Amino acid sequence: MKTFSLTLVAALSVSSALAQDAPIDWRTIAAEFSQDQAAAETKYQGRMITVSGPVSSIAEGDMTTESTPAVAVILSTQDGPGPDVKCLFENGDLEPNTQLAVNDDASEVLIRTVDQIGNETGSKPFIQTGQQITVSGSYLEFDAGDIVLRHCRLVGAPAAQ
Repeated sequence: MKTFSLTLVAALSVSSALAQDAPIDWRTIAAEFSQDQAAAETKYQGRMITVSGPVSSIAEGDMTTESTPAVAVILSTQDGPGPDVKCLFENGDLEPNTQLAVNDDASEVLIRTVDQIGNETGSKPFIQTGQQITVSGSYLEFDAGDIVLRHCRLVGAPAAQ
């Protein structure tokens, strides 16, 4: 009986952890902040969350954070319920000799590889506007109408629309 109880407790713990990692649709979290900003901030403060949604815009050099330059990827649509989800991808979170860059028309984030002195040695597409993505990041703050996630990373393979 003890073995069964411990197994059941372990299974429930794993199940609970998996449930917390389930992606939240960006509209759901935006609605939470629209309905009760204080309650939503309390709920997400200090938590890693996973959000899915369409990329509506991309901006390079977002300085929401004070440490490293970031690329901001905004999850929203024109008919969205309220706040956008701003996902900050920071160069400091990448592998050595890689950095993020935004193309000239701000429609795509590229991952560039660089040599020891900073010369580009290659690049590959990372995120594009219109793409449906799932992002995991640390809730930072609700700022200027944006739900800001920091230290973001893509979850699974991104799917182009």
